[in-house]
Amino acid sequence: MNPDLILDRTEACRKLGVSRQTLLSWIRKGKLKIWKRVGHGSNAALLFERRHIDELVTPKEEAIIPN
Repeated sequence: MNPDLILDRTEACRKLGVSRQTLLSWIRKGKLKIWKRVGHGSNAALLFERRHIDELVTPKEEAIIPN
């Protein structure tokens, strides 16, 4: 995958404007999906697809149903 399409944990937190704890909470709740985990335990590098982060930054607009 193109490296420009991947964000690490620090970049994801910065772009989303959340703490590391919030990011990990969103992962546990299924709100955010890890693309790849490199290593083991709490020191593992977490990588995310930029498009998933962008979707959380700019939520899709709700469909507007005309009257």
